[in-house]
Amino acid sequence: MKFRVFIVCSLIMMFLSQICAQSARQPSSRKMLGAKRYAQLIRQKPTKEQKERLLPDSKDLAKYARFLEQPNTGIFRLLPDLGCEENPLVIRADEECLEVIPESSFYSFRKKEHTPEFLADIRLKNDYLITDGTLAQGILVSLGDVALENVSLNSEGLNFLTGYVPHSSGAEVQRQFLEVARGLQYGQYTYRKIFPAVEDVTFALRIIAYRGNLFRTFRGYRYNLLSGDKRIDLTVAFRIIGKDEDGGITLLWKELDRRESPQIRFPKRKR
Repeated sequence: MKFRVFIVCSLIMMFLSQICAQSARQPSSRKMLGAKRYAQLIRQKPTKEQKERLLPDSKDLAKYARFLEQPNTGIFRLLPDLGCEENPLVIRADEECLEVIPESSFYSFRKKEHTPEFLADIRLKNDYLITDGTLAQGILVSLGDVALENVSLNSEGLNFLTGYVPHSSGAEVQRQFLEVARGLQYGQYTYRKIFPAVEDVTFALRIIAYRGNLFRTFRGYRYNLLSGDKRIDLTVAFRIIGKDEDGGITLLWKELDRRESPQIRFPKRKR
């Protein structure tokens, strides 16, 4: 419980800082760092050998082969987030972090790949699933031990997700984020940003990745943190089909719905 309270408070503070950065005026410097150059200089990606270590077990691939033949489905592993990638400009050299596979704790359903922490739709930390991507409204719900194949937009527990209307005004976006971070009850289901990562449980997630710019500075250059990211409104269902001795989990998932995401609007700042 203490960990969950800590995470909720952290989520709120993080989103507030993102809102402030988004509403600020863009830097006047003309030096821009493109998405490709940003990835080369800042983003630490896994090696070929590390990617192979991150692949799902061959038995799971065989077991769910027919399911994975369907469009907009997938399977991936998540390893525990040890806090080694909290700051992309700092490399932790302790023994534990030197063994970590970059981006292995974070996944983007929108891009169908492991991704940096700030762009992730889902991550694994302390045996909890957390949705807290940058300038994104993530809403998780546990559907219980139900077959993933049978989950659709008409399934129990999906009504709230499909009917949820995201605001585009900065103040309202902030209010909605706080509501979900604290948890919302609708019928017999609870909707929030964090759930225990329990095996053989199916979840649904709606991730509303707001369109916009979020500028940072690196070595005198400015870059858009969201450049190259797929900013859409996506609803998926996924199931934890296995847990490893090292705390890692394997998730099987499918897409349920996608929409155009809104762009956050901020009032013009007075000079």
